[in-house]
Amino acid sequence: GQGGCTASVTLNSWTGGFVANVKVTAGSSGTRGWTVTMTLPGGASVTNTWSATASGNSGTVRFTNVDYNGQLGAGQSAEFGFQGNGSGSGMTPTCSAS
Repeated sequence: GQGGCTASVTLNSWTGGFVANVKVTAGSSGTRGWTVTMTLPGGASVTNTWSATASGNSGTVRFTNVDYNGQLGAGQSAEFGFQGNGSGSGMTPTCSAS
């Protein structure tokens, strides 16, 4: 897209739960803010989030930057994470920048 951003997720899973670490990387235009949208597998729910604000805790969840990590220069990245119940397997993040 036009600059925008990309997001990738790495999982640390155990029986009944997981921690997801998400890396947001700005495109060629940088960002003033970003939102990562992630669809959780059935039965999974977010129990704790850090370095982002979560909207919702199951199904499709939107994570928005906090004050200190929304503005990124071209190619710079920020990370946030969340803990969940259930399985996080197969989550694919999408990122939109403002």
